[in-house]
Amino acid sequence: MYTSIDLFSGPGGLCTGFKWAGIKPLIAVEWSDWTVQTYAVTHGADIFDLEKYLNGTLEDAETYFKPNDRTLLIHGDINKVEGSLIKKILNKRFGVNTVDIVTGGAPCESFSMAGDRKEDDDRNYLFMNILRIAREVDSAMILFENVKGLFSKKLDGIPGKMYEAICDEFERRLENAPKYRLVSRDKDTVLLKAVDYGVPQNRERLFLVAINEKFKNARFNYPAPTHGPGTGNSYVTVADAILDLPQIDSGEETEVYDFDINTVTNPTRLEFLKIMHGISKPAPAHLNYNIGAISSHKAVNHKESMRMRMSLIKQGEDMQSAYKRLKENNQEDLIKKYFPKKLYAARNRRLKEDEPSFTVTSHCLDEMIHPCLNRALTPREVARLQSFPDWYIFMGPYVKFHSDPQQDRYEQIGDAIPPLLAYNIAKEIVKTLNSIFPDRPIQDEGVV
Repeated sequence: MYTSIDLFSGPGGLCTGFKWAGIKPLIAVEWSDWTVQTYAVTHGADIFDLEKYLNGTLEDAETYFKPNDRTLLIHGDINKVEGSLIKKILNKRFGVNTVDIVTGGAPCESFSMAGDRKEDDDRNYLFMNILRIAREVDSAMILFENVKGLFSKKLDGIPGKMYEAICDEFERRLENAPKYRLVSRDKDTVLLKAVDYGVPQNRERLFLVAINEKFKNARFNYPAPTHGPGTGNSYVTVADAILDLPQIDSGEETEVYDFDINTVTNPTRLEFLKIMHGISKPAPAHLNYNIGAISSHKAVNHKESMRMRMSLIKQGEDMQSAYKRLKENNQEDLIKKYFPKKLYAARNRRLKEDEPSFTVTSHCLDEMIHPCLNRALTPREVARLQSFPDWYIFMGPYVKFHSDPQQDRYEQIGDAIPPLLAYNIAKEIVKTLNSIFPDRPIQDEGVV
């Protein structure tokens, strides 16, 4: 088994894929309350309240430093997580001084094309914590994930300079500190498409991989696509991913799953459903997962006017394109009755069932319409599009205002790294670690 530190962990998408490949997080760090609960419940992690520890009010604080093999999830601000605390946890709880890889997907709002992309946004430099902690523990490797918009992010008024600055920071030489080399900074190489790895979604994310320079002969290869043209496997479509789930209407909820996957003849869809059901990649034992039960499958209770608007939007259309079509067909009466005065192309987009989805975001509740029903997707349907298996337990409220500091289930899922994408990257990381540590190779055996 290899080990990691999972920074900016979110609900555990990266962790899930890494565990499937044989890499276990010893420590995770996350600040959002309900997201912490999701990670802890699903992965059987112990929660360590950082603020209480720092102000001396954490009860039985020393018990967290006693030998234990459960992941310790630090709940708090990563800027306050000192290297000395990380090393104390590793040494006293796990009996080690380092981990094999430090991972992190620093918040992307300031890099995203959908954000305001301010140059002076403090979040621009949260990634430094990944490097700080990796250097502190002298990890063999580092993985950094972020949005494609980072490629064009301005620094000093120059588009793209932020990306180059981040790459330079990875390779900066600090006195008396470990030194790392990036495997690549080539944009075409580091940008991966989730759909190429069995995720039913056209999501692009960049992944920077760095190797500790003390392992001079170590090499890493970015994963080759497993799905799509030339692979022998078709892309996983929206229909493949969600149409086996109970077809509930707006305002309805069910916890019963009664679809028989033995009726599925498409091999790509069958393999995806086996993963979702914990068949080909088993669920953690502590969850006592029951394949006949489903959670987080609750549809928002839309107003009648919203349901009528959705009924006017065809597969592949959004609010704007549907408006344009209705206007061309002289159906202004329907437009006036059901469409707002200000139209957003990113809102109310009906999925095409025979294609992978467009990118799932934290705004997915407002953006996605079910391909066949006149309602938004349920959290479970969105989770499927992200490749989270059905045994995954999402905690917290179903819906909160997007500006609320408490992340609802939609936001947690939309912000996550798709587990199947993480899994394919992790398999290549394991190959690199096998070459560095030939005395303890792992052959994709998984950690549950």
